[in-house]
Amino acid sequence: MGRSTGQHSREDGADAQRSDTQLVRSAQTDRTAFAPLYDRYFDTVYRFCYFRLGNCQDAEDASSDVFTRVLANLGRFRTDEGEDGFRCWLFAIARNIVTDYQRARTRHPSDSLELGGEAMDTSPTPEEASIITDGFRQMLALFARLKPNQRDLLELRLAGLTNAEIARILGRTHDAVRKEQSRIVQLLRFYAECDAEREVSNVR
Repeated sequence: MGRSTGQHSREDGADAQRSDTQLVRSAQTDRTAFAPLYDRYFDTVYRFCYFRLGNCQDAEDASSDVFTRVLANLGRFRTDEGEDGFRCWLFAIARNIVTDYQRARTRHPSDSLELGGEAMDTSPTPEEASIITDGFRQMLALFARLKPNQRDLLELRLAGLTNAEIARILGRTHDAVRKEQSRIVQLLRFYAECDAEREVSNVR
């Protein structure tokens, strides 16, 4: 099911006007009608997975697993959960799958042995290079200093979810999410300022 974001198609005009709930109801009776939901959310799910996993191949594999699981369980999804219900459910699944990928990495770290007498090429692919700008690298470095639950919240926000949706996914109150997000932003700003001062000191 996975596709490169560079080849990713968009919703047609008619589907773009339909709500998530309408699309889900159609897809529950006709699996071929799932395509508009896939088109609507693939890019944001992919970005979320990439933030968490750090490379395009794992992000694409994880994204494919997310939509495979969503489609397999779509018949059990309740369409009376509100208009943001599908988005929350989708990203709750994405969060669980990415966590599984990260746990698998911990249990089975990648083998760094040379293959065929030549070291593995760890340079970014063209697709990764288009994503990993200097600013993006800096942001990932800052994120690495956060606690897992802080990264979780911020990455869901960057994926485009509202604070209310994040609260629903994480099982927290809207006010708690809003306050925690503010604290995280202040913490990242502090880290960035410290890094900038360190760079200036090193230049002198």
